[in-house]
Amino acid sequence: MGARPGVAAGAAWTELEGGIWVRQSRAYWMNSVVLLDAEHTVIVDPGVLPSELDDLAAVVRAQGPQTVTLFFTHAHWDHVLGRPWWPDAPTLAHDRFAAEVKRERERIAGEARRLAEAHGEHWTRGFVPFVPDTAVSGLCFLPLGPWRLVLRDAFGHSGTQLSAHLTDQRVLIAADMLSDIEPPLLDGPCAVYRQTLETLLPLAEHDAIATLVPGHGAVARGREAVLARIRGDLAYLQALEDGVRAARDRGEPLEAAQESLAAMDYTGRGSAVYPMDAFHLENVAFAYRGLAAPRRGNS
Repeated sequence: MGARPGVAAGAAWTELEGGIWVRQSRAYWMNSVVLLDAEHTVIVDPGVLPSELDDLAAVVRAQGPQTVTLFFTHAHWDHVLGRPWWPDAPTLAHDRFAAEVKRERERIAGEARRLAEAHGEHWTRGFVPFVPDTAVSGLCFLPLGPWRLVLRDAFGHSGTQLSAHLTDQRVLIAADMLSDIEPPLLDGPCAVYRQTLETLLPLAEHDAIATLVPGHGAVARGREAVLARIRGDLAYLQALEDGVRAARDRGEPLEAAQESLAAMDYTGRGSAVYPMDAFHLENVAFAYRGLAAPRRGNS
């Protein structure tokens, strides 16, 4: 990694090509992405601790861009806390985003307070729900200064989630997908998440994605590494759905299905550092209920 003016010593920054920087938080290994340019800088999911937001702000301030845009990949609490550091910056998010952060205001504030206290920090700028200046959904091409973004609905983990494909740089900002430390984390049926990944798979196969930045965990570099993430998560979702279907066919209630599928292979299984066992059991519950309900889109 090269050095940037204003970067704190020891900060967890990774430089990608063409002015793209990734800052990884101490909390949940969450990644904020900075598309750094003197004309137009884009900050993706700025977070997540107050000191880390100060660090992000220092890097952007050192560049001195004419315009700063904040892009929020989805409305989960750990991804939405950074706006007070750039209160006048235009914001971009899914068109369902505003309703969710308004509904979840108290939970977002509570989780942020708990996290800061756990790391010996405190908030001096509180979270306030907001309506994005630009709200999109579906498939959207959006140029922001020199940056050419293709935004796609990325349902399965959140009904407000968008991925961002930087086509010129062949970089995918994957939101909370395709992590090396988490399995797919569901908010509904496996089929919805699987459809999102199946849309991305041909892009990776045809080398349109050379670098993948997940919401949490390490950056994947190179076509084979990107394909391994996508195919691995697809395999997990298929195995999960097949296992839940078999349990339901045997007449097992949810609790028995969770017990029988606890031994499945998944990212983070049994980890002492970043355990995912409880989240896997939640996935079993989402898959179980998803097979019981009529199939429909993530709404």
